[in-house]
Amino acid sequence: MNILLAGRLGRYAERILALRRLGHDLVYCTLPAPRQKPLPDNLHDDSIPLHVLEPGQVARQVRELISRHEIDVVYSMKNVWDGSLELVDELVAAGVGPVVRHYKEHFCRPDDAERRSLTRTAGQIYINEESLEHFRRLYDVDPGTAHIMDTDYLPAAYMTEELRTPLYETDGRPHLLVAGGVSTTGGRNDIRVLCSAMARHGVHVHIYGGKYVGPNALGVWSVGDRGTRDAYAELAESPWIHLHPHVEPRRFTAEWSVYDAGLMHVRANGTVDAPFQRMNQPNRLAPYLAAGLPPAQHRGGQSAMERLVEGTGVGFVYRDFDELAERLKDRAALAALRATALARRHDFTFERHAGDVIGILDRYRLKGNGA
Repeated sequence: MNILLAGRLGRYAERILALRRLGHDLVYCTLPAPRQKPLPDNLHDDSIPLHVLEPGQVARQVRELISRHEIDVVYSMKNVWDGSLELVDELVAAGVGPVVRHYKEHFCRPDDAERRSLTRTAGQIYINEESLEHFRRLYDVDPGTAHIMDTDYLPAAYMTEELRTPLYETDGRPHLLVAGGVSTTGGRNDIRVLCSAMARHGVHVHIYGGKYVGPNALGVWSVGDRGTRDAYAELAESPWIHLHPHVEPRRFTAEWSVYDAGLMHVRANGTVDAPFQRMNQPNRLAPYLAAGLPPAQHRGGQSAMERLVEGTGVGFVYRDFDELAERLKDRAALAALRATALARRHDFTFERHAGDVIGILDRYRLKGNGA
């Protein structure tokens, strides 16, 4: 099958190469900056043609790509904020396709472009049952063309065997990992209260990534907010709170396997994050599992993740930060969870699901393009 990838591939873009290893040809198109930020993904593979489309000429250019490369189906992923929504909207408005839209993060407020991308495309892939139910109620999406699969599975190459001995064996203290952005907005990334609570309980917190999220004077969100950076730098004056730089995906296992658990998002009741949290499936899940770390999921308002963690047995759900500290000190239970996480981590690789992706795309391919 000849597949046109449209939009952004997001983190771990190279995972999509698993489709080519199954024998399918890939072509990639995307909108340019500044309309789409960040810049197009680097697949590190010059054999996959990349076409940066001209705004206003998207439909014409994509039609040319479909004809030139004998494209069977357009596969678009993934978020409302990355330019892929605008790209899909132009395609459906012009009747270009068939398009299969794989949708992950969104703003949880009605939007005409979003509605069209989920009701006028040939097929749609939602990340979980909660997401599908949200859009069923919001736009009355068609269950007959709906499928469920996450977008953020890791390439299997990142699930290495470079496992290390937990730091607890050296210092007798639990160590909690937090990967990704942190904020001071009271939302799902605001872990200041958690950090203070863990310090009181003698639990180390390791914050990775250097992503200090917040709005600037114009209300535009970025990952370099100075106020947020200063707030966490002050927290890190405690011997229990540690700030670490970004770590490359191939180092997930070697760097993070020394910790005891990985924090998912904290509960964000009463904030703009609350509606989105119910169906969110954070992309830090698979990296934690790559390192054999049980994900620690805050209970309340995050039903998709609570169901996933409890249903798979790879992690644990906690009521409050006091219980979180207790769970991190239960070494026998953590060892069992770690074993389950390691045994099941390959369930969260893209290779494990690539055949299912192809099965979905095949349902909507252009007819008459051959086998």
